[in-house]
Amino acid sequence: MTPADTIEAGLQQLADDQLASFDTELVNDARWAPVARCIARDFPAGRFTFLDVGGGSGMFADRILESYPEARVTVLDNSQLLLSRNKPNPRKELLLESVERLGAAVGDRRFDLISMNWLLHHLVSPSYGRTRSNIDAALRMVSRFLSDRGRLSVHENLYNGIAVDGAPGWIIHRVTSNKALAALARRGGANSAGVGVCFLSRRQWLKTFRRAGLEVESETLDVRWKVPWKWHVALHIAHIECGHYWLRPR
Repeated sequence: MTPADTIEAGLQQLADDQLASFDTELVNDARWAPVARCIARDFPAGRFTFLDVGGGSGMFADRILESYPEARVTVLDNSQLLLSRNKPNPRKELLLESVERLGAAVGDRRFDLISMNWLLHHLVSPSYGRTRSNIDAALRMVSRFLSDRGRLSVHENLYNGIAVDGAPGWIIHRVTSNKALAALARRGGANSAGVGVCFLSRRQWLKTFRRAGLEVESETLDVRWKVPWKWHVALHIAHIECGHYWLRPR
């Protein structure tokens, strides 16, 4: 396994108060619709095994359980705080582990559907280049735990630049990962201040998926977000939206 295939040890970790601020279900009815369509197409009987990597308090997993009575769910997260907020269910398993130790957590099991909802941009190292490598490595690693009919579902935020496509993500990573600028970033609304975050543009995500050996079977974009004009100027943002990607290994 080459360095490009591994997630760097000692990823930056959010504190409990920062994690609590992220404990909300972002997959609303509109964002659920493309997931449900893809499941109906690829798993028409509604019988599948599901792994939610970074699944937190299990709200997305609970929707899977409610919608598909024959599905079995595993929620993996490195936060005991968030895992403790899961509703118990006989078809749900909880694993306290980080994504970089996924193999140690699940062994030789394979899953029909794996979800990574707003997780990849949190695989942060101090270096922007190393952070991008972490994202690549996570996608390749998770893909190895898909079954023969397996699919990967990813929700991510897309920060598209004005003249330089990837500039917003690079700027935001530099500001939020710099501990000296943590107070400033926090005042600007960055919940990940002092730890870091790595957003990519739509084109960057599509290239990242291809580089990881994944084919996009379905892409669904939200309406573009309204953001203050000063964000557009300071962070070189053309527009921001959320994307859902339904992927399969090539």
